[in-house]
Amino acid sequence: MRQSFPKGLRALIWVVRGLAVLGAFALCVVPVAFWCSPGWVAEDGPALASLHGHPVVIDARARLWGTVASAPGVALGLAALVQLWALFGEYAAGRVFGAAAVRHLRHFAWFTLASAVLVPLQRAAIGVALTVGNPVGQRVLVLGVNWSDYAAILCAAVLLASAAVMAEAARLAEENESFV
Repeated sequence: MRQSFPKGLRALIWVVRGLAVLGAFALCVVPVAFWCSPGWVAEDGPALASLHGHPVVIDARARLWGTVASAPGVALGLAALVQLWALFGEYAAGRVFGAAAVRHLRHFAWFTLASAVLVPLQRAAIGVALTVGNPVGQRVLVLGVNWSDYAAILCAAVLLASAAVMAEAARLAEENESFV
C-alpha cells in the first residue's frame, strides 16, 4: 500500500540511508584497524572492557581473541543496518505501512535488542582477552551493565512495540479499504 508522507521525511530517508552506509563501512573497517594496532588496543582496550587501572597484556593472542569477541557485535550491527537500509527504502517508495516495511522495522528492532544484550557480554569477553596473558590471579572477568545498555534495551523494546502497532495499523487499513 503506497502512503503519502511529509516532504521533510524524504530528506530524512536519504540521511538515514547515508548513515547506514557510513555505519556499515565503519563496522567493517574500525574493528579490524583497532585489533591490528597494538598501540590503539593498549590505549583504548582497557576502557573498552571496563578494566580501568588493571594490568593487561597486549599480545597477538589477546588481539586475536579480542577480534573474535568483537565479531558477533559487528555481525549484528551489519544485519541491523541492512534492515534499516531496506526499511527506509520502503519509506522512500511510499510504502510506510506495507508488510515489508513492518517486517524490516521488526527485524531491525530484534537485531538492536540482540546487540544491546550482547554488548555487556562482549565487553566481558574483551576483558578476558586482554587479561588472559596476565599471571594467575591477575586475570579478570568484568561483567557490568550500565545505563547505556539499559537505554538500548528500552529503545529496542519501543521499536518492537512500534512494529506491532504498524502491523495492526496496516491490517486495519487493508480491512477498511475492502469495505469501500
